Amino acid sequence: MTIKITKHHIGGELISILTRGMYPDSRDTLREYVQNGVDAEAKNIEIKIRGDSIVVEDDGHGMDEQTMLKAIRVGISDKNPKVDVGFRGIGIYSSFHLCDQLHIYSKDKKDTPHLLIFNFKTMRDVLNQQQIARLKGDLTGDELVDLQSLLEKHIELKAIGADKFPKESGTRIEMVNIDPSFFKSLSKFEEVADYLRQVVPLHFDPERFKWAKQIEDEITEICKEHKAEFNLIDLTLQVDAKIEKLYRPYANDLFDEVSLKPRFKAVKNKNYFFGVAWGCLNETRNKINDKELRGFLIRKQGFAIGKRNDVAKYFGRTTYFDRYVGEIIIVRPDLLPNAARTDFEISPLRALFYEALSEVATFYNNVANEYQEFTKGDEELDKAVSALKELEANISFQSENLEQLIDAILLVRDFREQIKGRLKRKVLRKERRKEAENVVKSAEALEKEIQNFINKSRKGVKIAKGKTPEIKSLERIKKLPEIKPKKEEKFPESLPEVFESLGLTVSEEIKKALEIIDEKFVQASANNRADYLLIIKNLKEEIENIINGG
Repeated sequence: MTIKITKHHIGGELISILTRGMYPDSRDTLREYVQNGVDAEAKNIEIKIRGDSIVVEDDGHGMDEQTMLKAIRVGISDKNPKVDVGFRGIGIYSSFHLCDQLHIYSKDKKDTPHLLIFNFKTMRDVLNQQQIARLKGDLTGDELVDLQSLLEKHIELKAIGADKFPKESGTRIEMVNIDPSFFKSLSKFEEVADYLRQVVPLHFDPERFKWAKQIEDEITEICKEHKAEFNLIDLTLQVDAKIEKLYRPYANDLFDEVSLKPRFKAVKNKNYFFGVAWGCLNETRNKINDKELRGFLIRKQGFAIGKRNDVAKYFGRTTYFDRYVGEIIIVRPDLLPNAARTDFEISPLRALFYEALSEVATFYNNVANEYQEFTKGDEELDKAVSALKELEANISFQSENLEQLIDAILLVRDFREQIKGRLKRKVLRKERRKEAENVVKSAEALEKEIQNFINKSRKGVKIAKGKTPEIKSLERIKKLPEIKPKKEEKFPESLPEVFESLGLTVSEEIKKALEIIDEKFVQASANNRADYLLIIKNLKEEIENIINGG
């Protein structure tokens, strides 16, 4: 039997249920209206929050009368999901609980301007009165207002004069009489700005972020190669008297020094191109300073999908993930976000994307692992250079002491084999390999000289302290490379901090157990504070090697 559906089958309460569920954060409304501007191909968008009102204005292509009539539809949209960010026909109602009225002024280049008025307060009043009546038993389900009637009675469209909206084309959205409970958070500039920086397709800041232009240019170029587009907008935020042009939240001070050069990776699986990933690695083996910006964020057409922590699982352990700042920019039209923008809609394409994401994670893990090996190589090479210089400077004074000579030759051999091993495994930077070869040669020459001293000492030959050994030592010292100043690396100062610094989650019970082990065993084995910190540093490196398969 076919069932006839009428307007009375869809209650007016649906609009309240949808908007509360889809836009739990009052700032989500700003995202939705900015999104409409992006879909209208706007290049510049302004948000003004002052008094008890909010205005979002763009320079997009605007709407004519027929388009504005269609805009009021619920769950129906003419927008192309392959092209437009907002295509579900709900976003226009995102401010339903936020303001008393929503005014939308719009004009395309061919039509006169029009004004669309949503009387949200009177709609809410009707729904609230119904709820009270139902609780009293004065109203049945059949008597509830349907959605169609609710919208028809409280939405108005009218033509207006050019003086009311003088722009050639574009849209201005005004939220009138903001609910005070929402306005409190919306009137805090930094909170609103931080939210928008994370979720809107803004430019990178060329003044505060060294790699801004390179990242934009590289992503644009890779997208062009795959016949895709990477579009960004200029957004100005004004809260009361404070006005600022917003950029993505990345800056040089997120890193201990400046970051390493950004690395790029096309996000592909078979013949499917999804987008481009970029990532900047911290120059020291430390986490990114700001925990909110650690790791990678997925963006679709510039808008955030989920949170950074959602991506961490693809990296396995978070040791390397937390040392990066980066994004996975998705430009593939038919990979669609879900309604809440927490993930993508389930589909075969989504599965292919997450396979590609795993490859991206492997790529960035390998980059970080290689860099870690290189930095360890730098440390070992610098340590060897420093030790050899000290031995060279003192060798002539130790030439009669057999015990000291034996200790010295063992130490030289250790450094020589350590550096030779790194050269053989190719885990030294290319630019430092020549230095390492010179260190090995110097160590071999010094070893021969020490061995010569040892042989003479064992035979009872007195070695005259003359200039010859000192001159040879000076010549070898000159051949050793200069040690560059090290960038400071932050090390943990307790056993629990070791686990925290490596991104290992421990329960409160295990944390307490670690504190006991730290106090009873680690601290007890140390002679002083410096000795204790050295033990902690070495423990971190050993655990880190285990985590990374070393």
